[in-house]
Amino acid sequence: MPPSGFSQKAINGLLMFVGSCYEDLLAEIKQGKKTEGEAIQQELNNIKEYLEGFKL
Repeated sequence: MPPSGFSQKAINGLLMFVGSCYEDLLAEIKQGKKTEGEAIQQELNNIKEYLEGFKL
């Protein structure tokens, strides 16, 4: 059951987005594109931007 005020569709979308952020994070680190710190910070920024624009 989703938190009050959130539809199941919204929660599923958020879970999919966060999951893809972690996949990107792991890929960037494994490929040596970014250091762990840089990759984590970028993904945190992506999640923050998404949540700021998230509408109920």
